[in-house]
Amino acid sequence: MKKIFFIILFFCSINAFAQVKQKIDSIYYLLDTIKVPANARMWDIHEEYPSLKIYSIRCHCLQYDKEPTFVYNIGNEKDYIISKKDLSIIKCVNLTTLILKSKQFTAIGFKEKYAIFRIEPSGKKYVVRRVRLLKPNKPREPSIDYENITAPDPTKQKKD
Repeated sequence: MKKIFFIILFFCSINAFAQVKQKIDSIYYLLDTIKVPANARMWDIHEEYPSLKIYSIRCHCLQYDKEPTFVYNIGNEKDYIISKKDLSIIKCVNLTTLILKSKQFTAIGFKEKYAIFRIEPSGKKYVVRRVRLLKPNKPREPSIDYENITAPDPTKQKKD
């Protein structure tokens, strides 16, 4: 009886460890704004707070009419530099694929499915940074405070 129990326990523990390890795919996107004409640029790039850099695609295609927005912390994230030869080895996705992937996984959580890397030219080299996709939030409904004031009843007015 003890042997059967230990065999069942052994197989259960193997299954438990097999489910812990998940493979996370990587998505690489080359953001080269210099080579794109100004009227065809779809990226909004700006900094918020002292250390956040925000990359938004001007496409209201996510839920709640939101744009795909990627962020990274300037101070905490580790960047690494690659050469043009290394870049040719990396399979980069196009903008359409990046939008479709972000649209597909914002509802269920992008973090566990993919690691997103943004590649940007820096001189003759390229800088690779890991970015996070922000989950679109439902906008708040406007709150309107009002009070109904009824007109005074002319029959009940005091006559002076």
